[in-house]
Amino acid sequence: HANHVLQKCVEVLPPDNLQFILDEMKGHAIITARHRFGCRVLERLIEHCPSWQTEPILEEILAGASQLCRHTFGNFVVQHILEHGTQPQRKVVAEMLYSDIQRLARHRVASHVVRAALVHCEGEDRDRLIAAMRADANELADLAHHHCGSFVVREMRREMRR
Repeated sequence: HANHVLQKCVEVLPPDNLQFILDEMKGHAIITARHRFGCRVLERLIEHCPSWQTEPILEEILAGASQLCRHTFGNFVVQHILEHGTQPQRKVVAEMLYSDIQRLARHRVASHVVRAALVHCEGEDRDRLIAAMRADANELADLAHHHCGSFVVREMRREMRR
């Protein structure tokens, strides 16, 4: 249960006192993101540390985002980057999603990341993702009837109403 101790440290200690955790994760961020408990520690770091401090490990994670967005635990870290990361970091995730949006929107795990991107990305990136999903009416209809894609289409419709 050491992950609970680390999570609590991240929540209550000043970010400067957490540098040792980030230093230990350098070179291991993708493995940590894929771990059942490690992903939770990464999520807390993304939430509570300034972007300059998390940038080195987030660069590693963003480099592997296409695999992590499909991973049972890694997807939560990518979703946290979308929610708490910087605009350039969100843009990197949006570009990765755009490159394979039809397949990722149907994926059991990655569809949650697509939904998070629709909610948290800047207007231009969100509009580009929506346009890619709407480009082919037959594909859109198929996506709307897919057991995972239907949730993405529902979120897309919500975002289009805003």
